[in-house]
Order: sequence, then C-alpha cells, then structure tokens
Amino acid sequence: MRMIILFSVLTIVGLAAVAVIFIRFASHPVEVYHVDPLTAPTPETPNSFRVAPVLEGFDPVTEERVDLPAPVYEANPAIIAKALDEFALRQPRTIRIAGTPEQGWMTYVQTSDRMRYPDYVSVLIMDIANEGLTTIAIFSRSRFGYGDLGVNEARVRRWLQPLESFETTFP
Repeated sequence: MRMIILFSVLTIVGLAAVAVIFIRFASHPVEVYHVDPLTAPTPETPNSFRVAPVLEGFDPVTEERVDLPAPVYEANPAIIAKALDEFALRQPRTIRIAGTPEQGWMTYVQTSDRMRYPDYVSVLIMDIANEGLTTIAIFSRSRFGYGDLGVNEARVRRWLQPLESFETTFP
C-alpha cells in the first residue's frame, strides 16, 4: 500500500515538474500570437482584456468584445508607438516578439513573476483621418489557464498611463 501511495505522489510531482518546464520554455510562434488586436477572436475564457476605438465615423472598429474604449491622442502615431514601445520594454519580463514602432503594430510577451506564465499583448496604433490624432487598440490575453485575476486589465491600464498627457477629445 505504501508503495502505491509513494508511486502516486512521485507521479503527480513528476507531472507537475513537466508542466512547469513546458510553461517556462514554451516558444512564442509569431504566426500564432502576433494578431490584429481589432479582429483577434475573444477567448471564451475570462483571461483577456481589449481596448479598441469605438468612435463614430472611424472605420477600424472591432466586432469582438471591447472592454474599454480607446483614448484619442493629439499626437503623431509614430510618437505614440515609440512611447508605448519604450514603456512596454521597460516592464519586467517583457520582450517584443513581433512588429516595430515604425510599423505601428507590435506584439509583446510578458511572463508572470514566479511561474513564468506568458501573456501576449498585441498593440495597433492608428492615425485618425490624417488630422494629427491617433488612437490605439490593445489586446492582452493569457496563453494558459482559465482566469487571470484581472492581470490583463491591470496591465493594459498601466501601459496606457504614460500616454495620458497626449489624450484629447475626438471632435
């Protein structure tokens, strides 16, 4: 009986170790995770958060769930893209896996502190009718698990904070 219990415990510990190793060393295929934050499907699990423009008269709107309407910035899209990219790359355990500020479309991976669970953050910077105004779409989502305890929402709100000085109202 003791041998069965010991074997069961060792099996569970071994499986947990394999899962941790898989999560920590999982690859980040660009073709899978570099998505358009306006059109990427919203997961059925509650572990994502999306900011997108919901402006009347502005074409790029999403048919997916929008958790927070995107701000409008009185600045050139290149300035907003560069500022956001610099901020994102200063965040702990964050790397850009695709895109550039010059393209205005970037995807980052940020891993959790202890377990190194990867979350993907896709960002699209958009010019509003060449009027010197810019808006943004951000889609942050977890790769593993069901819930996220509000981590994706908190991240997106934190990433938007450095851009607040550029905010304006859309005419």
